[in-house]
Amino acid sequence: MITSRRGFTLIELILVILVMSIVSISVASFIRFGIDIYQDTVNRDRQVGDSRFLIERLTRELREAVPNSIRVNNSCIEFVPIVVNSTYISIPVMPDSSDELLVVESTRSGGSKIIIYPLSPQEIYAPALTDAAKIFEIDSMTDEGNNVMEISFANAISFLQHSPIERYFLVDSAVSYCVEGQDIKRYGDYWPGQNQLSPPNATGVLMVKNQVNATPFEYHQDSLIRNAVVQLNLSFSYDDELLNLYHEVHIVNVP
Repeated sequence: MITSRRGFTLIELILVILVMSIVSISVASFIRFGIDIYQDTVNRDRQVGDSRFLIERLTRELREAVPNSIRVNNSCIEFVPIVVNSTYISIPVMPDSSDELLVVESTRSGGSKIIIYPLSPQEIYAPALTDAAKIFEIDSMTDEGNNVMEISFANAISFLQHSPIERYFLVDSAVSYCVEGQDIKRYGDYWPGQNQLSPPNATGVLMVKNQVNATPFEYHQDSLIRNAVVQLNLSFSYDDELLNLYHEVHIVNVP
């Protein structure tokens, strides 16, 4: 018996290879498209998360700043965080002078400088802590008992004014957030001079990348009808898109 054997012709093989190639390319493109979408989503979420972290961190710090210590210069915002604030019993006010004062002790401790009734950044960022001012270096603190603390100074000093609500602030250092290229960095553990530096002479810590607005900080001084306001106008670049975020921080602290 003669058995006929039939195989694939060359044309059939070529057609099969062509069809399989088209199917493979289609599947690979579909998979790659899904991966690109996933990567894009992850990168967007990371960018939004970083920007939210910056806004949340800066908002919290600004709300804990000494009243009237905020100032903006070009690409930097600078302020003095409160370490301790409470009320005082007695202070030396011009023309009186003394090397000590009594304050009501707070539940927290710390601070190397004391500020009373600051009405402008100039009164905080003085070129020198003189014998008659609103901010002085603390020499020592002594617990007098009965919830009273005595603060001593290296020499006799005089505050320029009483606080209407007898409030004092203890502070250590200033903080700045500055734009450098497309990065925003945080600077701390320094005490600034009368003129604001952009950035200050301190070590910066990276907070966020890809922020392209060179002047994202605006400060509006308080008035008789509203509190002071800091406006954050942040612009984040991602590929060929721009994410704009606008946020207002109301400064509720008063001197």
